[in-house]
Amino acid sequence: MRLQIIQLEPYDDVVSARDRLTFVKAERVLLILPRKGGILQRKLDLVLLQREAARRGARLALISRDPSVIENARELNISVFSSLRESQRKKWHKPRQQVFWDRHSRPEQPDALDLHELRLRASRLRPRTAQQRRRERLARYSAAFALFAVALIAAYLLLPAAEVILTPAEAQISASLPIIADPNATQIDVERGRVPATAEFLEVEATVSLPPSGLIDVPSGRATGEVIFYNLVESAVEVPANTILSTVGGRVRFRTLTDATLPAGVGSTVKVPIEALDESLGVAGNVPAGAIINIEGGLSRALSVRNLEPTRGGTVREQRVVTRADYDRLLTIGRAQLLQNALAEASARLGGTQIVVPNGIRILNEGAEEAAYSAFVGDQADVLSLTLRARVQALVIDERAARQAVLARLSREIPSGYRLLLDSIVYNRSPLQAADAQGRVTFLMYATASVMANVDSALVRQRLAGLSVTEALARLNRELLLDPLRPPQIALYPDLLGRLPALPARITVTLRAPESARLP
Repeated sequence: MRLQIIQLEPYDDVVSARDRLTFVKAERVLLILPRKGGILQRKLDLVLLQREAARRGARLALISRDPSVIENARELNISVFSSLRESQRKKWHKPRQQVFWDRHSRPEQPDALDLHELRLRASRLRPRTAQQRRRERLARYSAAFALFAVALIAAYLLLPAAEVILTPAEAQISASLPIIADPNATQIDVERGRVPATAEFLEVEATVSLPPSGLIDVPSGRATGEVIFYNLVESAVEVPANTILSTVGGRVRFRTLTDATLPAGVGSTVKVPIEALDESLGVAGNVPAGAIINIEGGLSRALSVRNLEPTRGGTVREQRVVTRADYDRLLTIGRAQLLQNALAEASARLGGTQIVVPNGIRILNEGAEEAAYSAFVGDQADVLSLTLRARVQALVIDERAARQAVLARLSREIPSGYRLLLDSIVYNRSPLQAADAQGRVTFLMYATASVMANVDSALVRQRLAGLSVTEALARLNRELLLDPLRPPQIALYPDLLGRLPALPARITVTLRAPESARLP
């Protein structure tokens, strides 16, 4: 069966809907009602539409979600669907007969039903008089004139549109408030400028180093030289390397560096290089010529030894030595570093507007910290290190609480007729002072912001409706607090009569933020 779909608009009514049904030439007609507009909600509207569809030999159905339309259609047995797809899948109801009759025009006696229908048909076929035709023409002309007048009025009311651009006046306000961050406070006290402060407990470690302050001279080089061995026997004698030699009394000892062989015969000689032993390092190994005369071991019975030249090369250097003062100084430095580490660690744990009071950090077990030094007092060392572990308490302040307090004070500075621009608020604070004996910290909190004059857009639309552009501008400048450097602007669409629309709903009011509010 052929289907014709008619899309109704929110401005349609039962008359326009019936007119559109007169052009239907299909067996089925589907009316799609708009979601907004509330048309065809009366049962009589559906009766008239169903009657017109029946006259065209078409079966009527609706697409609507309006409960009133659905209820009335159900009583008239008119199919109602929620979508076009559903109308294609489901079966259409067959309309009930006799639903078109007006109950007041029906005859009271059932037997007179046929006679009543014949009279109705006869009345449609009876020729009209000239007076009736004149009345009908007059009625049509009157209806056309009324329709034209309504169209003119609707065009006058609905066609024009206007945009009014306003830049409200702006001012700057500021406020300051002394803030006391008190660990004993539990809530913000705006009047007294008190905000809560909390204590954070940390286990912190620090490692510090410094060069020891003590100095001593220590040997730094071995003395070297040459000796001559003399053979005291007839046979050849082997002198191995590392043969130990010494001066008188064995005070300075040397060792030979190479193997040597004395030829056979008394008085044969051989020259051998030597160097001082560990215990003879430094200048102690620098001995004069003829000082080396002893040979340790069994070779002393077959050989004698002499150094014909002094030994040279033994030196000393300064060596740092750990002292008790170094311990004390390193402990002081370690505690300071411990506090710095605690500040950094506590700050890393926090976020947002929370801050750690630099002077509010203290070591809880000072004097009983875990201290590990890299060397003991008296040890020779180029660097002395200390690893210090302690339990630390850090005082934390949430600057957001201080901002809330100064914002409350700033709100008192807003002039009458203005409102605060929240995005323009800028907070600053003075450096934090040292905590007092009760752990309280004092600082000064500042706030600056921009305020903008209040403009009621709905009231502006009502006050400007129907005025000329000149009158509207004069009223805006007279009644509103506007930026004198940015006068109001009015744009008409279309600009035919030079007047703003009579309907306030056709006027758009755009509030332009002040320059300071647009700055990044």
